[in-house]
Amino acid sequence: MNFYGEERLALRANLHTHTTHSDGHFAPESIIRLYANEGYDVLALTDHRQVHDISPYDPCGMILIQGAEIHPDNPGNLRWHILCLNLPLDFKYAAPPDQYKQVGNTDAPVQEVIDAVNAAGGVAAVAHPYWCQYGSEMVKKVKNYFAMEVYNTECRGIDKAYSVQTWDELLLDGYKVNAIAVDDIHGPGALFGGWTVICAKERTRESVMEALREGAFYASQGPEFRSLAVDGTTVTAEFSDVVECCFLAGTGRRAIACDAPLGPGSRIGVINSASVDVSTLKLREVPKGENFVRCHIRDAKGRHAWSNPVYL
Repeated sequence: MNFYGEERLALRANLHTHTTHSDGHFAPESIIRLYANEGYDVLALTDHRQVHDISPYDPCGMILIQGAEIHPDNPGNLRWHILCLNLPLDFKYAAPPDQYKQVGNTDAPVQEVIDAVNAAGGVAAVAHPYWCQYGSEMVKKVKNYFAMEVYNTECRGIDKAYSVQTWDELLLDGYKVNAIAVDDIHGPGALFGGWTVICAKERTRESVMEALREGAFYASQGPEFRSLAVDGTTVTAEFSDVVECCFLAGTGRRAIACDAPLGPGSRIGVINSASVDVSTLKLREVPKGENFVRCHIRDAKGRHAWSNPVYL
């Protein structure tokens, strides 16, 4: 993929995975094989409250990431669900694997946990804010996380899979927030519904982590971005076959001019028709006063993909 002028690998990743070590349906060996057979490149094992050693497992050609889902206290609200990647086995806010049910959650402040993840060489993400009943005002209380989950397949069953509104509210208020899509796999119904495409320089765990830290990724349920570019006031996206493409700039209420024909029923800045007969759209001019632009595409199956914002 051409990622803002640099040719990079496009690695398909599920960054949120539960196994029989906590409340998942599949043993680690089984879930690794399932994702490898589906063509994934990266899989993070993130059981609740505990960090398990990934070294004994055959990665089946994938890059495995050692992590956990940690649950700091959040007085008066549902506990935080913080997705933590690339953790050491002795991460102090995780319980020993054989004691995690007894030890339970941590009462440490959420920011203390996120900062400890970063200090340990990992990255942290805000998991499924809609499922947690967190609006943007709640998420504003934390910082130094690399992304939030804009889509979570496991939450689809209770109609809380999408957290796009929370994401955009944060962006509109000037917070720089990137987005990932995940399965949060517990059982078979959540397999392969959403993933993150990581634009890495090399096929190594170190390069994957570097890409996550710098925001070199996008969230998808199926559609693919082939190229993303920005040159002055022009933003360009190339993508797979879709029926809708939208450049969202700030409030979304201002005219956004695209170098492509508008189909029936289209809005300004949106291509929405039986098929988009161009694979490249250019946003010719970003209206003054906007603080970001992001691109959203949708295919004929109703599956979405979201680029991370370009900050202006």
